[in-house]
Amino acid sequence: MTVIVYAVPTADADRLTNDPDLSAEFTRYGNPTAVSVSLEKSWHGLHYLLTGDAWESAGPKAFLIAGGRETPESDAGYGPARLFSPSETADINAAISPVSGDELWGRFDSQEMASQDIYPMIWDESEADLKEEYLFCFHDLKKLIANAAATGQGLLVVLA
Repeated sequence: MTVIVYAVPTADADRLTNDPDLSAEFTRYGNPTAVSVSLEKSWHGLHYLLTGDAWESAGPKAFLIAGGRETPESDAGYGPARLFSPSETADINAAISPVSGDELWGRFDSQEMASQDIYPMIWDESEADLKEEYLFCFHDLKKLIANAAATGQGLLVVLA
């Protein structure tokens, strides 16, 4: 399972919720016009580090697994894609932009993450390697969201 987060221009947002063909084209692997960040398998760990919870979180920091509007007929294997409006994207940006890499990683607890079955269950690997991978993904994600918020775009979160 991987998560890809796309910046969605306002003009495409309404069409994504109504046109399954556009949704498939927009999220097609290698789409040169889509601005996105692939979190690979780090999505669940990032969600946990942002929210402190495995699954039950709500609010803007929980956007990787909750919130937004489901886009019909967009199931890439693990549920429909979820679309966040420009105002929701601004809220997500406001919630995560103050979180530093040090603050995020300060929440890392390999034993707790293993006990809560945080995917992908690699918490016995080198903490230095995990830190490098997770902070790289986190900073790329923050940059994508900040740019989307600054330009009035939405987000599309796809679990595939």
